[in-house]
Amino acid sequence: IEMEAGMEDIAAAVLARALQECPNAGLLWSEAIFMAPRPQRKTKSVDALKHSEHDPNVLLAVSKLFWSERKLQKCRDWFARTVKLEPDFGDAWINFYKFELLHGTPEQQEEVKKRCIAAEPRHGPLWCKYSKDIKNWQEKSEFFLLAGANKLLPPT
Repeated sequence: IEMEAGMEDIAAAVLARALQECPNAGLLWSEAIFMAPRPQRKTKSVDALKHSEHDPNVLLAVSKLFWSERKLQKCRDWFARTVKLEPDFGDAWINFYKFELLHGTPEQQEEVKKRCIAAEPRHGPLWCKYSKDIKNWQEKSEFFLLAGANKLLPPT
């Protein structure tokens, strides 16, 4: 809420307090990675992996970090690791597909789409934005994947 209101200092303080109280919360660590200044992001991602190495939010944040640094093969490997660990996490599938749309071959794009449809993800804030929308009540996984990827901006 603080970040959306433009109060980065307060958001950082609240996040630091939350990480002290819940040191293994992957969602908090994933936010911490991208709230950190660019030169400190890699260090923050190492800390996040130490505390929550099997959390899909952390793995997704690390994937997006490599994407923002244009380390494409590492990014692809981390996206694959994320969706393998938690195939039900739709946000990872959306980001992975968007990455392949921008940097992959048509075969790679189709492979990610097929794997997503087979996994039928159900969770993640971005995924649920589309899947829980009443207008989309009859749609399938492919629709949510394409809708999410079309609206998603690459990380910076």
